Amino acid sequence: MSVAAKKLYWITAAVFLMVVFLSYHRNSGSSSYPPDRTAPNDAGQSLNYDDNDNDYTSGDGNNLYTGDNKPPGGYTPAGGNKPSTPPPTPAETTPTQPNTSGKYDTLVVIPSSWTQIQNRQWVRETVFGIRDNLEPCKKNDGNIIYKFYIYGRSTWGKSAIHSPEYNQALVRDLYGEFMEYNDHHFTNATVADKHAIWGNALDWAVTTYIPTNKIHVDKILIFDSTAIVNLPNMEEAVKASANPNGYLHIWGSDSTTFAAMISYNAVEQILNHREELKAGHATEDIISAASTFYAENPATFKIVRATGQLWASNVDLVSADTAVVGQVYQLEDWRSITDKLTIKATPACAVDQNRKKNVALLTSSYIYVDMCMAEASLPSADNKRDYADKHGYDFVARAAEFAQEEHRGRRLVWGKIGAIQKVLPHYEWLFWMDMDAVIADLDKDLREIIQVAEKAKVGGDEVSLIVARPKRDKILNAGVMLIKNTEWSRAFLAEVQTRAPWYHKSSYEQAAIWEVMSEPKWSPGVYLYDEDDHTMNTFPKMYEEGDFVIHFAPAGCPSVPVLAALAKIKAGESALGIGAE
Repeated sequence: MSVAAKKLYWITAAVFLMVVFLSYHRNSGSSSYPPDRTAPNDAGQSLNYDDNDNDYTSGDGNNLYTGDNKPPGGYTPAGGNKPSTPPPTPAETTPTQPNTSGKYDTLVVIPSSWTQIQNRQWVRETVFGIRDNLEPCKKNDGNIIYKFYIYGRSTWGKSAIHSPEYNQALVRDLYGEFMEYNDHHFTNATVADKHAIWGNALDWAVTTYIPTNKIHVDKILIFDSTAIVNLPNMEEAVKASANPNGYLHIWGSDSTTFAAMISYNAVEQILNHREELKAGHATEDIISAASTFYAENPATFKIVRATGQLWASNVDLVSADTAVVGQVYQLEDWRSITDKLTIKATPACAVDQNRKKNVALLTSSYIYVDMCMAEASLPSADNKRDYADKHGYDFVARAAEFAQEEHRGRRLVWGKIGAIQKVLPHYEWLFWMDMDAVIADLDKDLREIIQVAEKAKVGGDEVSLIVARPKRDKILNAGVMLIKNTEWSRAFLAEVQTRAPWYHKSSYEQAAIWEVMSEPKWSPGVYLYDEDDHTMNTFPKMYEEGDFVIHFAPAGCPSVPVLAALAKIKAGESALGIGAE
């Protein structure tokens, strides 16, 4: 080989290796947020609750944005941004038609300790194909239904659970999960044995969940969140051995059940004999105890015991056609096992064909280190979820983008911009609400607010951002906003993210939004409810009966007034005066 040829060879090889290296780093990032949200914030700043509303008048304070470029009152569009079509999404793997019959093949019940947050995410992704909550499941719209039966600790009732000292990181992550995924039943009790855990879970399914939701199921599948199940394989096995009188199909090792598929009539019989099953078999799970009991007292239904594999820390020992591998606790093991079993997810949700023409109510599920809003976080999310359900909207809560800010050198409140950017492509409109903002008038349809803004526009430009500036404030309040999925919005949010002077300066993302929307390039796409305390964002001091949203944004922690207002609203009473001191 000539010198020139050798030189060309080595240059080509170097370029190839560089391409491989860059490709690997581009695709190797994790999509999940840190499991422990207690990392110190950038620049040594406090992680205490802070939605950047230091007082009802957000123009007060030495470092607050003064609004020198105050936009004209009542923004109306006047530029030239044409509506854009959202980018196409990958091909769906979920059913395209929702099941509205009230009859379902299988109810999947997954007992899980409150600490097993990551396990539940693995189950969602592996078994049901749910990788995130950007397009949340509608209620009961697949051919299967699943619920996690999460058990906690009775000591919670005796301890200051919302204090920084009590299991803080786990509680914060758990509450975030509860807000983001409406797929669980939580019981705050210590459960000492698997017999009680699985027995209680089945009892809840039969006596509470099924009758309350007025549904019918043919069978129940139960497994805990440390088991890897190949649901399609299990369904085929049950079909092959089904009995007209019912069946109990068990997968497990000699001494432990990892999963069981049970016809509904067999579940009822097992629960009727629950105390008899436990007598003499208290150390066994309820399914293993039932197998032993009915061997001595023959059941009318058929019992089949199939082999399940106990994880032995060696994927080579896992048979590729096994249906269940039990007691898997490590992510690295979970991935290698699911790859070996080539599990095909069984979707629990039908595709919402109208999602991109719909509205999502978006909020934060991030609990700050001081736990200020921890106690109020779930009731506040329920208030928003109830409103969304009532009007046919989706409810989405996000924490990942706030946790991300721990590593970006910005105040955590900037996470709301990232959350909006993440969810916006999935909907026509997003309605952002801070955690400390609650809906007081559940009957008011926020599309009325949109219609007023669109009718008031001047010229032919599209309204893409709708916000309000309270009378006493010098700039908008970013705790409540409407954002439309347009090319303008995506470019606007990207521009807001570049405003580095506001990464730490008080008013943060709120001042950055005001600064950008004040510029001639962007003002045509904004509608401002100017000096407006009642249409879409009302502070407690200004609240009047019939106002849509009460935003509890004082200098201190708003948890107490938020809880008080929510209790009144839920009871159908007035929240007037709460938090107005």
